[in-house]
Amino acid sequence: MRRVLRVALRALTYCIDVFQAFWNILCFKVSHASTRVDPSPIEPSNSDVDPTPIDSRMTVEEERWSYMPHDLLSKIAGELGLMDFLSFRCVCKDWHIASSKVSHEDNSSTCEPWFLVYEGEGSQCSLLSSKHKRYISHTLELEGAACLASYEGWLLLFREGSLFFFCPFSKAKIELPNCPIAEVTDHVAAFSSAPTAPNCTVVVLNRLSQFELQLFMVCRGETVWTRHSYEGYNFKTMRTALFYEGDEFHFLDGKQGLVSFDSKSSEWKSYYLRPATASPEEVVVLSYRISENFFQHRNNNGKGTFLEANDSISTVGTTVSRNTGNYDLLIGNESIKAPKESESRHLKGVWIKPKYCYVPPDQTW
Repeated sequence: MRRVLRVALRALTYCIDVFQAFWNILCFKVSHASTRVDPSPIEPSNSDVDPTPIDSRMTVEEERWSYMPHDLLSKIAGELGLMDFLSFRCVCKDWHIASSKVSHEDNSSTCEPWFLVYEGEGSQCSLLSSKHKRYISHTLELEGAACLASYEGWLLLFREGSLFFFCPFSKAKIELPNCPIAEVTDHVAAFSSAPTAPNCTVVVLNRLSQFELQLFMVCRGETVWTRHSYEGYNFKTMRTALFYEGDEFHFLDGKQGLVSFDSKSSEWKSYYLRPATASPEEVVVLSYRISENFFQHRNNNGKGTFLEANDSISTVGTTVSRNTGNYDLLIGNESIKAPKESESRHLKGVWIKPKYCYVPPDQTW
């Protein structure tokens, strides 16, 4: 409680009307106190020590904080780091209500995703912040689930024949109707925006054979998935998917192959990736950089190591928007196998934008 209060006090410096708000509160308390008459006689005291029990004084202090206007509390909450924001919501009912309709993003790590790791069979998961702080929690939605995509603080999860969106920070969940797949094998997926956006589109792709790709698509408000196929090329297994721009989704095989799908025209295209050394008329220049070994590089450098000697892990990447430069960063999906797979512990990991996503109670797809 005291730690959160200290953080809240620091955040007050960012509020342009904080002094006026406090002045209004103090004036209210002074005028309110002046109207009360204490019938007990005033007795002399030789001590300046407050005889009120410590617990009672702390209760009074907490009540004073809860009297603050909700609009001011919301401004304070908006200036906190993500984990302090989550602690802020747990202080009392008024603070929880004041921050309940805020979609909060950790501004201290705008360009750095956090890493969530879980075993898939249990509910315990570990979260590593961009500053290498580790948090442990139990998240039932991740138990037995496979993550297919991560974007804007949302995860697209598959479990027991169903697909659903889930935000680990707010625990918000949105079910997708009529899941078109029975199990996850080599599937990859992407979505165009947050599932609360009216134009959100979801695609799930897998390779049916060496020469055929299969894609299922559903748009916000629809209940039926449309099926699309692409034939004629020697396709490798797709490793990573992302929403590119306009209405276009990209699928990468982890080598030099790229397949695009236009969600409006249903048009497919194939590309071969190489450095853009040719003239602009001869190439399509992508607006993102690709990092295929993002987790492996960080794990080898000891930045928040999760893996033990004989662990294996499958990770899901994300797209990171850059504040400087013209390119986003695409973190690709990775798979790291243990030397002795039969004796290894298999982990699942996902890169995620640190964002608390608010969803109204009656929100549906």
